[in-house]
Amino acid sequence: MTYIRLLMTTLLAALLLTGCSTIAQSRWEGRDMQEALDLFGKPDSMQKETGPNGEPLAVLTWYKSASWTTTEAAGTSMTHTGNGMVYTEHYQQVGHSSDCKLQAKINQQKKIAQFLIEDGRILHGKCTNVRYVPGYIPPGM
Repeated sequence: MTYIRLLMTTLLAALLLTGCSTIAQSRWEGRDMQEALDLFGKPDSMQKETGPNGEPLAVLTWYKSASWTTTEAAGTSMTHTGNGMVYTEHYQQVGHSSDCKLQAKINQQKKIAQFLIEDGRILHGKCTNVRYVPGYIPPGM
């Protein structure tokens, strides 16, 4: 019985994480190219590609990065005193960084036909804390 619960919990977690990736990416599909340009700024690269139905697509790619620090537990110590023990927790500042690749495939009507976050993977926190063009949140996001 415990094995079945563990299996169901793992399956549900995987579906939720994959679903979040799909939802985040699909929110861009069908939107105007200008919305992506307004949010992410000038793309780092542009290429031509032929879509699955033979239609020409422009592929806009942005590489975003960010860095930040967090305070994290670094260990504990215990010291014996006259009437007991003193327990002390130690913390330190830990640096983190994040690199993220975003791609928008644009059709001839200047609409986003496909939007990819890190080649279709939004997991592993790669796009966490990546700052975009400030002050703009696209409708529906």
